[in-house]
Amino acid sequence: MIKKIKRLLGTANNKIVVFNTLGAFVVKGASLMVSLITTPAYIRYFDNNEVLGIWYTMLSVLLWFLNFDLGIGNGIRNRLVRDFSAKDTQSARVTVSSGMFMSALVSLALLLLGAVLIFLVDLQSLYNIEATIVSYRALLFSTICVFVAIVLRFFLTTVSAVFYALQQSSVNNFLHLCSTILQLVFVLVMDFGSPERNLVALSLSYIAAANLPTVIGGFIIFAKKLKDSRPSIRYIEKERARSVMNVGMVFFACQIFYMLLINSNEVLITSLYDPAYTTEYSFYHKLTTLVSTVVTLTMAPLWSVVTKAQAEGDFRWLWKLYSKLKWFGWGAVLLQFAFVPFMQIVMDVWLSENTIQVNYVTALIFAFFSGTFLYSGVLSAVTCGLARMRVQMICYGGGTVLKFVLAFVLQKMGLPWYSVVLTTGLVLLPYCVAQQIALNRYIRSKMQ
Repeated sequence: MIKKIKRLLGTANNKIVVFNTLGAFVVKGASLMVSLITTPAYIRYFDNNEVLGIWYTMLSVLLWFLNFDLGIGNGIRNRLVRDFSAKDTQSARVTVSSGMFMSALVSLALLLLGAVLIFLVDLQSLYNIEATIVSYRALLFSTICVFVAIVLRFFLTTVSAVFYALQQSSVNNFLHLCSTILQLVFVLVMDFGSPERNLVALSLSYIAAANLPTVIGGFIIFAKKLKDSRPSIRYIEKERARSVMNVGMVFFACQIFYMLLINSNEVLITSLYDPAYTTEYSFYHKLTTLVSTVVTLTMAPLWSVVTKAQAEGDFRWLWKLYSKLKWFGWGAVLLQFAFVPFMQIVMDVWLSENTIQVNYVTALIFAFFSGTFLYSGVLSAVTCGLARMRVQMICYGGGTVLKFVLAFVLQKMGLPWYSVVLTTGLVLLPYCVAQQIALNRYIRSKMQ
């Protein structure tokens, strides 16, 4: 039996894909279950959909700053894959040290920039909430806490990049699961008497919940497996830092555009319509993106193995993987739409007395958006692994401009809040087509 399994797995790259994908399904499946449980817990914790909508919007806005890492995390990741493939611990130590140094510098710059912006922005207008519901002082404190937590997460992206480069993406998924569980335990156990106080307390606890698991994971990996590659000031090299930055800047541009495309829905809905609609958006989003979230996150381990196959010149194996991924992606897209008729049943079970009446036009729009999001994630896993980002940069850049224009126009025309979701799906569609054509041409040319 063991011999049959080994023959089925075949090459070392196949084994990496299979084990990491299975690990991602298990861990992210558990994470999604915890996330679904967390939503009703949040509703009970806040007991006010407007304040809950502020929390979702706050996370969405401030998570944008994670994209301002100048692509350092991705640059470290791609370089470390080559270091580990060559078993060059000395080079890996230089990469980790130089990359972490750059992360520290950019984190400090972001902290200073963000502090200035937070005090300059009219938070009451940004969150579209009256001071009688949540005071300016509470909004300011909560925003600062969440921002500090996210800057710390930004600095710790170096640790995440190390796990990805080691082909251990399931570890990052597990650390994220631990963070989600810590937040769930907090909202289940704590109650400070009012929605405003609960918002302040949750934002303060988020600093530890979002970062503690990754800190512990970093100490463990550098104390054991990578003790010869642990970061040190003596191993910081200017040229290596520049190399990481050069690769990272391409990723950075794509990250910024992707952030504006995907993570702006809550902000647009809150500012153009009402914070309460952001809560309704989160209900639809969590259910309709169950499949796409799992599929997209299982693509994470493929990025590094694609880089490894490219470094080894194994493009025939890469073509086989890419072909299977496309079929898998289309099957998952069909599954998105097949779920729509059952959404009301799942919504009732999930939210119980807090359930909402499903609008099936809205549900279909979310299924369309989730389908394009899913398939673009499948293509991006291969694209980022190959570091061929030109098509992605053009499509994301043009799509970002088009999305914001369409969102404002459709709102002025009187269309409901879910038109924001529709525009996101529409602008992702051209990328799905163009990127597939570009990947087909490139990989085929390398096999000749």
